[in-house]
Amino acid sequence: MRRFGDLLLLVLRYRINLAGNIVFNALGSVLSLFTFLAIVPFLRILFRTGDATATNEPADDGADALISSLAQYLDAFVAEHGAEQALLWMCGLIAILALVKNLVTYLSFYSLATIRTGVARDLREQLFDQILALPVGYFTEQRKGDLISRMTNDLMEVEFSVIGALEVLFKAPIVILLSLVTLFAIHWQLTLFSLVFLPVSGLLISRIATALRGAAGRGKERLGDLVSRIEETLGAMVVVKAFNAAPRFRGRFAEHNEGYFRLMRKLYKREYLSSPVSEFVSMTVIAILLAVGGKIVLRGEGLEGELFIGYLVVFSQMIPPARSLSDAIFKVQKGAASLDRLDEVLKAEIRVVEPKDPTPFRFEKDIRFYDVGFAYESAGLRALNGFSLTMTKGETVALVGASGSGKTTVARMLLRLFDPNSGRIEVDGVDLRKLSSGDLRRHIGFVTQDPLLFNDSVEANIALFDPTPDVARIEAVANVANASPFISQFPDGMSTSIGDGGGRLSGGQRQRMAIARALYHDPPILVLDEATSALDAGGERLVQEAIERVMEGRTALVIAHRLSTVRRADRIVVMSAGRVVESGGHDELMAAEGVYHGMVTLQQLEG
Repeated sequence: MRRFGDLLLLVLRYRINLAGNIVFNALGSVLSLFTFLAIVPFLRILFRTGDATATNEPADDGADALISSLAQYLDAFVAEHGAEQALLWMCGLIAILALVKNLVTYLSFYSLATIRTGVARDLREQLFDQILALPVGYFTEQRKGDLISRMTNDLMEVEFSVIGALEVLFKAPIVILLSLVTLFAIHWQLTLFSLVFLPVSGLLISRIATALRGAAGRGKERLGDLVSRIEETLGAMVVVKAFNAAPRFRGRFAEHNEGYFRLMRKLYKREYLSSPVSEFVSMTVIAILLAVGGKIVLRGEGLEGELFIGYLVVFSQMIPPARSLSDAIFKVQKGAASLDRLDEVLKAEIRVVEPKDPTPFRFEKDIRFYDVGFAYESAGLRALNGFSLTMTKGETVALVGASGSGKTTVARMLLRLFDPNSGRIEVDGVDLRKLSSGDLRRHIGFVTQDPLLFNDSVEANIALFDPTPDVARIEAVANVANASPFISQFPDGMSTSIGDGGGRLSGGQRQRMAIARALYHDPPILVLDEATSALDAGGERLVQEAIERVMEGRTALVIAHRLSTVRRADRIVVMSAGRVVESGGHDELMAAEGVYHGMVTLQQLEG
């Protein structure tokens, strides 16, 4: 899977920590092995029979020679200092080994902490950067709740399942390899016999793991549905209450919640099956080894009793890392479903591509739409169909037309939130696709029907994350936008928090804040998309006054349904089915008695 390769590249950014983790794991495994093998001399001291001073003939091969030499040294030590003194030395040595082993184990975990949290941080930043780079159309096709679920629950699953499994994946193989080498050194025939049973265990675990991944993927999708349902309900709470729709929403939520419950119960049933299966197989193998190895000891076929006990201890200590390795495989399979969901976002096509060598923005003459065609993928219908328009610098153009005629799409195309499927848009003869999107948008002020404000101060919302906000400019644009009177009444003035989405402000106040924000960078171009449509008469008057001020000396594209706003434009452009059908001044279009005349007569444009 490509995503695992990308994840590994993120891990390799922390190669120093990774190298430290591997070294500490290796040291910890060796120390752990010595700690457990210390049981052999301990048993030899307690149960050694016969003459302790007797010497054994050294064995011919390396492993047996080493074991024989250690046995002779221990027997000589017992003979010189006594069994009790030797026992005390062994207990002290075991305690020291345990202390050093656990210190090394802590250092291995400490080095892993940076890798685990760092990779999660980097992956989270990749996701957020991708979300910022994706076109606006992507978010109309995707549910916000599902995206939130991917960036929180799925990413957390990756951190705990996939990245969290790194500790096991780096440590367990070392422990198993060292243990196998030791077991072969003690008695290679018995070890070969025990290895016959490992494929059986691996086959059982792999079958369960494969089923687990599919269930995990479906579980993440169901959780995304659940979060989307919660997000949708919270965002529409006023409507839910006003229409007494709580029982219906409760029923829909309960249905999704029950489905998620059943699926997760099935998932955990499979996940929890892995540990009993692996433990049963492990204990069965140990029981068989007890029978076979015990027979070898009783027959005196090259394996002493204390060595066989040590053999069983080392073999039993190989089982936990083997089981943790199988559990890690389960976690990785489970986390792979989350990786797939993150991958869908990270691999989503970025249709608005930034030019490698952008042309500097310059606006001295005009803006031109040349036979622009565009269709939203989700709708499948063409929003613009051969749309052509020229706006000269300083001109105010009003776009009017029935709902769905393509007015808002024109505004978004000018901001380069989308690129045309056909045709082109130029500023002073330069195609927008040759301009940096950031450079273009800094020269366009945008005010929408529903102003989106942030849970921050008045100052931060107007300057909109400018790292060095200009207080004098903020006050000036607030004054032009008719926002100063209500801002001055706030207890903390510009530092006052306006609440989530600007919830502490009225509709007119939010709109005037949005106008001030659009003016902050003193843009030469303004795009006003139904900026007064949602306001009452009093709020509309104040906002309209602010709009008239800000339009002075600027090129403006105005989408409006108010006749009073449209009549003030230098030119009115009437749209239908994604193209221009009429263009001219108010009196000229009324005299022509065409589409515009019909809209005014039928009061489709309000007075």
